[in-house]
Amino acid sequence: MDEKTVLLPKQGGQVVPLRRTAPLRVDVAGGGPVGLAFACTVKSLLGDRVSVRVHDRRWMRRGNRVVWRGVAEGNNRREQVVTLQSNVWAALPVAVQQRLFVPGRFSEMWPLGPDSPESKGRPRNIKIRWIEDALLDMAQDVYGIEVIPEAYTKPDRWDGLHVLAIADGARSATRDSLKDQFGTPSRELFSVDGSPLDERVLGIRVTAKVPDEHTVPLTVAQNRFLFNSLGGGFINMRLTAEEASEIVALGESGPVSCIGKFGCTMRPSGTRFVCDRHRAVFKPSVDKLSYLWPRILDGLRFFGVGAADVVGITSFTLGMQQMSKFTAQLAPSTFGFLLGDAANSLHFWPGRGLNTGLKSALSLAVNLQKRWRGSAFRAADFAQHEGIMQQLQYREKSRAWTTMLMPDSEGVPRGIEDRIREGLQGPFDRAALVQTLFERVLEIKKRLGGRMGSLATDEWYYGRINALDARSLKVMVESGPWITREIGGEEVVVPSAEPVAAPEPVRRGLSLVS
Repeated sequence: MDEKTVLLPKQGGQVVPLRRTAPLRVDVAGGGPVGLAFACTVKSLLGDRVSVRVHDRRWMRRGNRVVWRGVAEGNNRREQVVTLQSNVWAALPVAVQQRLFVPGRFSEMWPLGPDSPESKGRPRNIKIRWIEDALLDMAQDVYGIEVIPEAYTKPDRWDGLHVLAIADGARSATRDSLKDQFGTPSRELFSVDGSPLDERVLGIRVTAKVPDEHTVPLTVAQNRFLFNSLGGGFINMRLTAEEASEIVALGESGPVSCIGKFGCTMRPSGTRFVCDRHRAVFKPSVDKLSYLWPRILDGLRFFGVGAADVVGITSFTLGMQQMSKFTAQLAPSTFGFLLGDAANSLHFWPGRGLNTGLKSALSLAVNLQKRWRGSAFRAADFAQHEGIMQQLQYREKSRAWTTMLMPDSEGVPRGIEDRIREGLQGPFDRAALVQTLFERVLEIKKRLGGRMGSLATDEWYYGRINALDARSLKVMVESGPWITREIGGEEVVVPSAEPVAAPEPVRRGLSLVS
């Protein structure tokens, strides 16, 4: 039943029935940024009219709290810095914004744009780890959400559950267990000559020595390195297959399935980089014949960072797949929804992965707020949300695919790996390469000048470029500048929620400070 009857006394001894709508019951599979943001948002919008549970196997109990597991418990926390567009962060509940955007926890380095209009403010850089920590605390302390430190398991029956939000990542086990309802993701549309196109990327976590904004023209001028900073941050480096073959960890008895297979982070230990978990050494850092290591050092030098400023190295593979649908009826009164990477796993270069995930979470939360009336949902109730998800898939995957197969001067798609490989081959006219890249940076600097804060002097940019090896210079020139025109244009707009008051914290005698 969706309603409960409560008997209230009335004058004269009579009893009258009062109907009270039963709460919307929501389960969330996956407690990363998208799953937690959805849980906090839907609770903010519906208050006592919704009951929310969130499951994640990466959590554990510590006293009367649920916290994130760390390296000692076998969980490698994500340290990446992500950029949230202002159309996205401004749509989050006010209480969520206040929890996330505290001084020292975010920066504004990127310019205004179509998804970050001047009326909303500039994009904001923020660490994934901070989002996860802040929202897990908020779910418990402010919203009283039930957080369960276990993987979500599909029940034998969906008794009483109205909504299952699936946000447990690109390799979603929950989605796979429901493939009869959602279908099987396809990689056919993101293939070349019949083979799915993947990219191998090295993630280099660093402490920064220069203001975040200064590095923006350097990043936008080429497609080999991407620096997303927050007083430090990540330098992402795209690799050829030959370079990726060097991503090996060495143990005492030989290679270890470490950084390549498990995504472990190699941290500095003297002059070497060592995995905390396996105690294996990152081979390029100790191999004097390494072809890759000098290219890594050039990438650091380009952004004014030294080898001593590196605090971690990891690696990951990027690719995309197409979903046929994002909404499925799991039972007569139960609907399932794909959110975040479980719905749209993207190549991160255009910076839209978490933005797309949060848009999906906001869309579903607003849809539930507008449609929940205490009775069972119908498929038609989610037509608007499913339409937005299909729009997001088309818009963001088209954008990301264009950055993987960028058109050349003749308009012919050309893979970034081919561009890098060609750049690594001679001949090399160093003076001409320096001049080409420097002129490109100055043009970008002039174009962005009115849309962001102060930038470095021309002399500073010339010094960064002139310090590079000829091979690195040619790779950057061949990789081309960001194709902002080709991937720009209108953005998918998510319907806004009805205004609600900020919630009072749940009174548990606990600190609300992470």
